[in-house]
Amino acid sequence: MTYLAIDLEMTGLNVKTDRILEIGALRMEDGRPAGEFSALINPHCAVPETITDLTGITQAMADDGEELSDVLPHFLDFSGDLPLLGHNLSFDYSFLKQAFVNARLSFERTGIDTLKLARRFLPEEQKKKLTELRALYAIDTGTVHRAVSDAYAAALVYERLFTEYGEAEPEAFAPRPLRVNIKKQQPVTIPQREQLQRLLSENPDKLSKPVDIDHLTRSEASRLIEKLLHL
Repeated sequence: MTYLAIDLEMTGLNVKTDRILEIGALRMEDGRPAGEFSALINPHCAVPETITDLTGITQAMADDGEELSDVLPHFLDFSGDLPLLGHNLSFDYSFLKQAFVNARLSFERTGIDTLKLARRFLPEEQKKKLTELRALYAIDTGTVHRAVSDAYAAALVYERLFTEYGEAEPEAFAPRPLRVNIKKQQPVTIPQREQLQRLLSENPDKLSKPVDIDHLTRSEASRLIEKLLHL
């Protein structure tokens, strides 16, 4: 089977308030990589220290990243109509779907979740995180918590599980429609931008890190205005 193994790194866990840092994908054919996509994204926001510690992606690396709006069409071309595969796939897909909805691009896919497969077939006492499954199957694809490396690890987990259980239960390994409820995030309004510029100019030391006002969503701008007014 041919599929697209994917993994994303983000600034956090909330699709509404956090942003994509890195997209990695491998086109897998007969269990082997047949093409690679990798892009480091400028999130236009602060990268938390916890994320840098986890991924190794620093603020400087993120600031030098590509614009998400430039990356998405290339990713769309690379992915074609292939089913997606990932570990806890709905999490990564929700961030991708949000990005495509914001860009007014369609991104409807089927997918295979190796976390669900692991929960279905492996013993209850076996931990199901990707790092634990790497150890279980002696998988070494390079740096942990980087997108291409983790995408490849998920693909190899899938191949091992399919080898062990696929003949008995082939339907469990078939791609299924991915469904997430995502609404377009509206950009910061002109009045919000002007109010933020005024508040920040009047109180330049209120925030510990700079804010890229032009890349805020309307809801992010509202929360930031509220925060500045009450600091």
